[in-house]
Amino acid sequence: MSGAAKVRIARARGEADQAKARLMGTVEEAKARLAPGKLASDAVQSAKDKSIVVADDAVTAVKERPGLAAGVATAAALYIARRPLFAAVRGLFGGSDDLSNDSNKGSRTTADRMENLDG
Repeated sequence: MSGAAKVRIARARGEADQAKARLMGTVEEAKARLAPGKLASDAVQSAKDKSIVVADDAVTAVKERPGLAAGVATAAALYIARRPLFAAVRGLFGGSDDLSNDSNKGSRTTADRMENLDG
């Protein structure tokens, strides 16, 4: 084998070793980026960042339209408290005798209640 061929082979081996080293570095970097802990950490950070943006937008919207915000908050509160409110209204308008009689509770149908209201 001539000296020139040995030089080409040595150069090719050197280039192959460099390519292998670059590939191994890339593989290690990919492993670090795809580690479960890193992915979870990135997801949590992304959620925090997004929630900060949403909260800031909400504060800005409330400052721009406080009446609308109060209306939405009131509607939400009424929706959440609808059952106790309906029970209180029923109690105010003569439905209290149905609530005090536990023996008939559940046994009366809606039709029975409607007949008592008419009569």
